[in-house]
Amino acid sequence: MNLDADLLLRIEEDVAARMAALFSRCPALLGFTLHDWPTLPEELLALAVERKLPVGDLGVFPLLGAAQRDEIYDEIAGALFDLLAAQPAAMLVLRGRTVVRALH
Repeated sequence: MNLDADLLLRIEEDVAARMAALFSRCPALLGFTLHDWPTLPEELLALAVERKLPVGDLGVFPLLGAAQRDEIYDEIAGALFDLLAAQPAAMLVLRGRTVVRALH
């Protein structure tokens, strides 16, 4: 499916706003990657299937315990599910994307 320029711009703006809010809620989150299912590393595949979201390469600092990482994963999942509910075509532009905190 090809996205027209206006729809693509709206999706990119929505993604940027939602990711900025996500990073504000999760100060330890540095970034993550949205994999295509076939390219997801095997050790993450079970978790991705369970949560129905192929997020990998979760970067956090400082190092966090498993419960805290799970909370961040849940925040990411919630933000992405909300985005996809509002903009279903966003999956076309998110697939394979790495999202990182902007450092100034």
